[in-house]
Amino acid sequence: MYNLIVKKSVKKDIEDIDRDDLQRIADNIKALKFNPLPPGIKKIKKGKGSYYRIRQGDFRIGYRFDSTEKLIEIIYIRRRSERTYL
Repeated sequence: MYNLIVKKSVKKDIEDIDRDDLQRIADNIKALKFNPLPPGIKKIKKGKGSYYRIRQGDFRIGYRFDSTEKLIEIIYIRRRSERTYL
């Protein structure tokens, strides 16, 4: 099982998300603790680290995965738009 941390900026990301979507997002994040590379993920080209994103409906959950430290860091949760990956 992997340790899960969430960046402070994610709090702002989730302010306007409705309750049902937020519950599904939370379920996806919890599942990452047991399988950090589930089917359907995409690698994000950002720096030298291992950055990924997973889809949940119209939302994208961006995270960093470090297998040596057994760590998953949630970086952002955003509604899909043209600016999501900037």
